[in-house]
Amino acid sequence: MQPQAEYDVVVAGSGAGGLGAALAAAEAGLAVAVLEKDRLIGGGTALSAGGLWAGCNHLQRAAGLADSRQAVLDYLNFVGGGSSEPAHVEAFIDHAPVALEHFERCGVKTQLVLEFPDHYYPVAPGSVERGRTLEAQPISIHELGDWGSKVRDSHIDPHRVSVAEFLASGGLVNKKGRDPALLAEREAKGIRTCGAALVVQLLKANLARGTAVFTSVGIDRLIGDGGVSGVRTSDGGEIRARRGVVLATGGWEGDPTIARTFEGLPGMRSAFPKAVSGDALRMASDFGAATAIIRNNLALILGFMVPPKRAGQEPEFRHSQVRECACPHNIIVNADGQRFSDEGYFPDTSAALREYDVWRRRFRNLPAYLIFDSQYVENFAFAGGAAGAAPPEWVTRAASLPELARELGISAEGLEGSVNRFNGFVREGIDRDFNRGGKKWKQAKPEAIKTGSALNRALGTIEKAPFYGVEMVPAPVVPSGGLRTNASARVMSVRGAPIAGLYAAGNAAAHLEFGMGYQAGISLMSALTFGYLCVQHMKRGEGP
Repeated sequence: MQPQAEYDVVVAGSGAGGLGAALAAAEAGLAVAVLEKDRLIGGGTALSAGGLWAGCNHLQRAAGLADSRQAVLDYLNFVGGGSSEPAHVEAFIDHAPVALEHFERCGVKTQLVLEFPDHYYPVAPGSVERGRTLEAQPISIHELGDWGSKVRDSHIDPHRVSVAEFLASGGLVNKKGRDPALLAEREAKGIRTCGAALVVQLLKANLARGTAVFTSVGIDRLIGDGGVSGVRTSDGGEIRARRGVVLATGGWEGDPTIARTFEGLPGMRSAFPKAVSGDALRMASDFGAATAIIRNNLALILGFMVPPKRAGQEPEFRHSQVRECACPHNIIVNADGQRFSDEGYFPDTSAALREYDVWRRRFRNLPAYLIFDSQYVENFAFAGGAAGAAPPEWVTRAASLPELARELGISAEGLEGSVNRFNGFVREGIDRDFNRGGKKWKQAKPEAIKTGSALNRALGTIEKAPFYGVEMVPAPVVPSGGLRTNASARVMSVRGAPIAGLYAAGNAAAHLEFGMGYQAGISLMSALTFGYLCVQHMKRGEGP
């Protein structure tokens, strides 16, 4: 099936922002086309944990959990660190719970993740211990018919357990805590969880309302005279949009030149599919679109690329700091063999990665290396493998720490000293350097972990040979900027006026609602919220 010549709304991209905007438009009775240039649906959303963060949400109220608009505002202002913009913050606070309920009425079912406090709880003003984080309920791809095989899924850790379940079982890598019969049943039934479940739910609701969804249809450029009135596809066809075009193609991480220009760290890699490569920025630039840059972006994480398992798959970024580092018996060091942050709390690491040594003319903590021992291998999964399985051949290994250091090209003396110091902290149960395991926000329920320090399950000695190491690279969880939009998700021009007919949601837009900070679940909830808001503006047809 080929796209028609005209729709009310044309959406570029099929992640949460694109499918959310499309669903809001379809529910309003508008004719909608979703154009996805990749062969699979879901973009970066499908690979994510799929968390949604919204204060004062309806499930929170139903569970009897207190919250207030002022508390949410105080917390987001803390998260933004002075780099967010008030109109965007307030638009998100006021409309995220509205959008969440709207999409639930459309059939997108969510559930609370009760064991997930705000990132900065209890230090930040307005932070809460539970109630603001949600996730899509598990759902079968078979409910999509032929579309089920077109939804992207991770080849490292296929989405079969929910966030609530992997937290309760001691982390995503603590596979010994899983019920194999349940996993087998879910596999047989085509059940998806996490970000893949959110995509399936949104796609199902869209298809039920007649949204036209197309894969392998790229957009070459936007078209229009004095504003945007449609798109030209990569095969030369033109599609008109009577109400507007929504850019929801994700960020720019897949384009090395753009990423190097705006992100500024060496060795940066993309945590998203290859198709996420700056399309929105390039297309909107033809119409004089403005960009907004988020300085000192804390939504940055260390991980490594995992090679594909089968032909046709892409290499995939492993968010190791919220996977392997959620469990004990590992540390992260720099080339001097020194630890530099709480490995299990990536916002702490983000700031340390930007430290620059003016005398050695290099970033102090890049390159970085994940170091672990056989105790980790015996108890947990590495890079999506089975618990107890030997790490893949591309992981460096050695019989001693000095030998491992030489193989990796890092200081042997520094590594031995760091491991000895860390092992001392393990025996005390307190990380006196970086307080690993001492924060409320965790990716694993400590009680479910059966190894490491009995006083602090985030800590475990590194002392059993063989020892393992892998170089880690930084990747943005969300990009350090994007298209500048107003609070209605309209793309702004460099002259400060909205560009008629053009909207952006998700990582295509700069996240001015949370600025330099980060809170798990806020980027996907932002995508849904501003995807919803752009349609509300289309329906009004006037004002900012």
